[in-house]
Amino acid sequence: MSIKNGVDSAYIARCHKVLREWGAPLSDWHCVYVYDMADDDGGVYDLATCELCGCSKVRYVHVMRHDQYFEDIEVGCICAGIMEGDILAAKERERLMKNRAKRKQNFVRRKWKQTRDGGYFTNYRGKQVFIKLSNRYIVTCDGKQTCSYKNRPIDNFLSAAYAAFDLADPIEI
Repeated sequence: MSIKNGVDSAYIARCHKVLREWGAPLSDWHCVYVYDMADDDGGVYDLATCELCGCSKVRYVHVMRHDQYFEDIEVGCICAGIMEGDILAAKERERLMKNRAKRKQNFVRRKWKQTRDGGYFTNYRGKQVFIKLSNRYIVTCDGKQTCSYKNRPIDNFLSAAYAAFDLADPIEI
């Protein structure tokens, strides 16, 4: 058993075996998105299961795509690195997501200032973020606006703050 970038060759071989069984390419996958299973659930959340190795303790899910395969595969960090041939890139994506999760947690706790029209605003990373309530909550930042969060209308200030964070600090791959 040899170790490459902190991953033993037997683990890599198991991942490649599953990909072969699926008729999927063994390399040249790319990550199209990463999401956090704990996103904003106040510390209570389910973990995902890696579709490649079966690990049931995945918090940061890497969505992998290949032009010659018919569907995306949702995997954990190490499997993502194996699929794309760059474990360090996958670990860096995961590190960035962990940092973003901490920023999000701090963002919703911040003090908001009230505007003259009864809305709220705050400054974040050089951007002004606004939350306004008319018939429903409307969030505005950097020329973008939303009145929904997780595909639902925003009906409370906490959800508005989470939506504001997503506008002000989007996930970047």
